[in-house]
Amino acid sequence: MARNLGFNVYVISDATATFDKVGFDGARYPAEEVHKVNLASLHNEFATVTDTETLLKHLSFIRR
Repeated sequence: MARNLGFNVYVISDATATFDKVGFDGARYPAEEVHKVNLASLHNEFATVTDTETLLKHLSFIRR
């Protein structure tokens, strides 16, 4: 909800992780797929999803 309150929110894709998940129907979802889907759900809706290198470049640019 921070983005809805006007804050710039970043999720660092290569600094987050998850585990394999089992759905309500018993289907197994591998961690990589769960991670990608969750990042896609957050991106441009609740946060900006980026990787560490891109964020550091962005922060470096801001500091100049």
